[in-house]
Amino acid sequence: MKLKSLEIAGFKSFANKTTINFTDGLTAIVGPNGSGKSNVIEAIRWVLGEQSSKTLRGSKMSDVIFSGSSTHKPVNRAEVKLTLDNTDRYVNSSYSEIIITRRLYRSGESQYLINNSECRLKDINNLFMDTGMGIGSFSIISQGSVEDIFNSKPEDRRSIIETAAGVYKYKQQKHDANLKLQQTHENLDRVEDIIFELKDRNDQLKEQSEIAVKYLDLKKELKKYDVSRIALELNQIGADWNNTKAIIAEEKQNSEDINKHLNELTSQKKSLNEQLEVLLTKKEEQQDNLLNYSKKIEQLTGQQDLSNQEIEFKKTSLKEHKANLEKLNSQVADLQSKEKEINSEIDKLNQEIDKHKQYLKEIDEDKIDQMIIDKKAEYEDARGEYLAIMQKIANVNNESTYLEKTQKQADVQNDSNRQKISGVNDEINQLEQAVEELNHAYNKKNEEVQKVQSDFNEYQAQVNGLKKQLDDQQSIWYKQLEDTQNLKIKYNSLNNLQNDHSNFYRGAQSVLNNKDHLNGVLGSVSEFIKVPAEYTTAIETALGNQLQQIVVTNNVSARQAVKFLNDNRLGRATFLPVNEISQRSVNNNVLSTCQNSDGFIGVANELVEINDKLKSVTSHLLGNVLIVKNLHTATDISNKIRHSNRIVTLSGEIVNAGGSITGGSNKRQYDGVLTQKNKLEELEKQFKESQEVAKQTEAKLVELQDKLKELNAKSDSFYDNKRQYNGQLDSINNKLTFAKESLVRKQRELKAIRMSNGGLFDDDIDKKQRQNKKLKEQLNVDLVNNQTKSKDIQEKIETLESMKDNNSSKVQSTREKLIVLKEKLSNFRDQKANLIEDFDRLDADIDDEKENIDELNEAISNNMLSVNQDDEIKLVNQQIQSIQSNLQECKESIEKHQGEIKEVEDQIDKQTMDSVNQQNYLNKQTNKFEQLEKQLASLKQQLIGKYEVNLNEIDDIVVDDTIDNIKAHIDDLRRSIDHLGVVNVSAIDEYKEVSKRYEFLVRQSDDLKNSSQQLTDTMNKIDVTVEKKFKDTFDAIATQFSKVYNEIFGGGKAKLLLTDPNDLLTTGIEIMAQPPGKKYRHMSLLSGGEKALTAIALLFAVLKVKPVPFSILDEAESALDAENVDRYARYMTKLDDGTQFIVITHRKETMVYADTLYGVTMQNSGVSKVVTANLNKFNAAEE
Repeated sequence: MKLKSLEIAGFKSFANKTTINFTDGLTAIVGPNGSGKSNVIEAIRWVLGEQSSKTLRGSKMSDVIFSGSSTHKPVNRAEVKLTLDNTDRYVNSSYSEIIITRRLYRSGESQYLINNSECRLKDINNLFMDTGMGIGSFSIISQGSVEDIFNSKPEDRRSIIETAAGVYKYKQQKHDANLKLQQTHENLDRVEDIIFELKDRNDQLKEQSEIAVKYLDLKKELKKYDVSRIALELNQIGADWNNTKAIIAEEKQNSEDINKHLNELTSQKKSLNEQLEVLLTKKEEQQDNLLNYSKKIEQLTGQQDLSNQEIEFKKTSLKEHKANLEKLNSQVADLQSKEKEINSEIDKLNQEIDKHKQYLKEIDEDKIDQMIIDKKAEYEDARGEYLAIMQKIANVNNESTYLEKTQKQADVQNDSNRQKISGVNDEINQLEQAVEELNHAYNKKNEEVQKVQSDFNEYQAQVNGLKKQLDDQQSIWYKQLEDTQNLKIKYNSLNNLQNDHSNFYRGAQSVLNNKDHLNGVLGSVSEFIKVPAEYTTAIETALGNQLQQIVVTNNVSARQAVKFLNDNRLGRATFLPVNEISQRSVNNNVLSTCQNSDGFIGVANELVEINDKLKSVTSHLLGNVLIVKNLHTATDISNKIRHSNRIVTLSGEIVNAGGSITGGSNKRQYDGVLTQKNKLEELEKQFKESQEVAKQTEAKLVELQDKLKELNAKSDSFYDNKRQYNGQLDSINNKLTFAKESLVRKQRELKAIRMSNGGLFDDDIDKKQRQNKKLKEQLNVDLVNNQTKSKDIQEKIETLESMKDNNSSKVQSTREKLIVLKEKLSNFRDQKANLIEDFDRLDADIDDEKENIDELNEAISNNMLSVNQDDEIKLVNQQIQSIQSNLQECKESIEKHQGEIKEVEDQIDKQTMDSVNQQNYLNKQTNKFEQLEKQLASLKQQLIGKYEVNLNEIDDIVVDDTIDNIKAHIDDLRRSIDHLGVVNVSAIDEYKEVSKRYEFLVRQSDDLKNSSQQLTDTMNKIDVTVEKKFKDTFDAIATQFSKVYNEIFGGGKAKLLLTDPNDLLTTGIEIMAQPPGKKYRHMSLLSGGEKALTAIALLFAVLKVKPVPFSILDEAESALDAENVDRYARYMTKLDDGTQFIVITHRKETMVYADTLYGVTMQNSGVSKVVTANLNKFNAAEE
């Protein structure tokens, strides 16, 4: 068998599905601390059935489910799949490949699967039992397991040998056998208790059964004569019954004739009422129609008035907007005029400034020379600008020619394209608005979904918590019910003994069981006295058989009871006439002596409770009996009072009057009458308390169930809401996606229409032409300006050249003028900038006004349509007139039907009175008939119910005699039956049943004894097998341990010792080691590295004795130095031919020997990822 692969999803840090494929040889899993590499080993332990969350480094099992990180959401379940190659049938299974799967959900539900079929945890444990591969085996060594070997007690180390020896199934068998043995002993105890109770019951029922047989014979004869009496009476009453029946038949016919006519009238009335109902319904419908059409008239008229008002309002608004447009156009004209004035002033100022600047430059000769040079350069630049302007003018002329040509070509196509573009633009606007609305709706609905999901999770958590409470409360309730039932059984059993007086002598028992038939019999002494628990033994001993004495009212009652016993030969009994028995007491001197003695408790009759009317009974029986603490006190007091009174101790010893002493152990296997009575009271109290506790628990259970139903209903409601909201969210998302796609398609369609005409349309061409015209005008202006500029520059050059000889006395004055001129120029430029802003604002306002005017014109046109509804109003008025006509006809028909109904009702009243008179006479005859029938039914019921005799069986039973003789004989039989007293007829079957059960229980007891012996023999055989397997495996491992230790340490010795060789079932294991160059010592005295390597050597020895298909080691070498790690890893390679090793390691010395290397990283915070390197391939490539 081999490990093929491990698939992890949602387990601990493995949020995403991760698959690890295992190869032969040594596989190393490496990674930094906290990366999750140990989670790989824990996943294997978990899938194999690990139940301890602490072993998996968690506080509860749900901690193994990935709980989320900064980049990943939590998942709802953890799942691990382990695939094993079983082609060698190492595991007892018919599958050549075994896939073990375990799942855990956040709700607490879990699943186990073998090859995708659901199974139990027990099935997985059984699959791997004694294979060395289960969760408790030595094949999986988790972090700290190596330390556990040398830190654990010797008794705990034996589990290593037991696992290798494969004795766990035998220990499990012994455990099961021991449980069965305990159960067998418990069953045997219960059976023997029941046998003891049934034996006396069986004897008593035998006697009652014999009386019952005699009773049944008398009852049989009584049945025969009573049936004869009933038969004669049936004949007499039957004749009268037949005569009355004929009269009733005749009167019923008369009644039927009257009722028939009455039914016809009733049907006629019903028909008229139905027709009237139809007319009334029709009337209501016509009235509803009239109301609806009236409302419609009002609605149409209201709409007309409203539309007229809207038209007037919009016309007024239209005038206002047109006036605003004219005002804005006027403002534009004013601004244009002002702009011209400012431009003119700016030009003048520029000329003046240039003139003064020129003058200043010309004052300085050097500057003037330089200015001349500069002006000449400016002249050349102006000449270049002139050429550029001419080129631009040519380009504009060419483009205008091209646009004119394009305009002609596009005129045909543009007419249709304009309409398409307008329609597509409208659709695009609608889609953009729809996308915005859907986005808003999606966000709002998503918030609702999140809230519902949160509420659902909260209620689901409450449901799970409540389910656990319910399960716990249910277990408590079942236990309480079981306890209550056991108390009830004990109470009923003891109560039956008390009621049947089973422990009484036959005479007393017979009188007490028949006291209802004997006058003056009150009951036994034990029934009336109540004794505190601490005095029960003493009083029971003092009274003895006197507890069975019978209390009666007087001597007459006693004599009648004695006669009853004599007549029926039922034995003897003692009777206590309440008002005639003598009362006994303790002498005052004796009492004074006793009260002065230590250990004296009191006089017996003062220590018990009894009804005041029966005080004479306790005074008679216990008035001279003394109660003391112990026998020493009893003998001491007896000597002081000269043995005049009987003394009883609390433990039941007696010092009799006269000095004799009675005591010792009691051989009775049953309690005394008073003890039974006290037990019965205590059981009744316990039963009621237990019953009340169970009721309270049941109430809590019902309350929890109601809460659970309520929570489930709310949880289901939230789930339905969540599903509904998710559906709505998906619907909105689908609509949003469709709207976005539609928007993109429409935008592409618009672009395609525009491109179909080379990207230019009428508006675009006109705009471009206007731009070209404006540009051409500007270029012509620029050309004139350029020519003027060139001329000015030429003139300035001539001026500068002539200024060389002039005086520069006016420089300062000129500069001051120049500053003033520049300031004026700056102000005019600011004014021009403000004008441009005003132009832009006015252009925008004009566009808005034009758009408003268009919208108002369109709205007015739409409202005009609503005004023109006169035809529809006329049509509705015609329909109203038609409905009013139909309504009048309907009212006339209703009045006619109401008159006809009144006539029929008068006839019905008359026929009803006739029917009542006829029915009264019929009822009298019927009552008589019923009385006769009841008498017949009563007699028949006596036959069937009392005697179970059918009428056709009477002839076989009836006695041929007169009814008076039959009645006389019946009286004699009843007196004989009464003389038998109370008869327990069920005693016959009960005796058979109890006898059968008694015999069955005796056989059952024998079977349980045999079963107990067989289980004991089986456990002994299991112990022998376990001892042999343990000893053989221990010897083999001890031998291999010595060899492996020597090989790993490069010398030295080691051995395993049993702490108790004589008890192989419980013996512990000690480890002794002698590292090279050191003395033999106990493992606990070795260094940390030596301990670890010694423990590893023991594990390797176990693997040599009991090879397993794979072994998993989690940082087993962490305590070793580099040299010992190398030894550890190298030795593993010697074992990897038969065992597949998977190791978690940090040590590079171990990695060197690995055939396959898996790296566990955590690139995203909190989520582990696995990367693989096959080192065999790398080594092969290097070679």
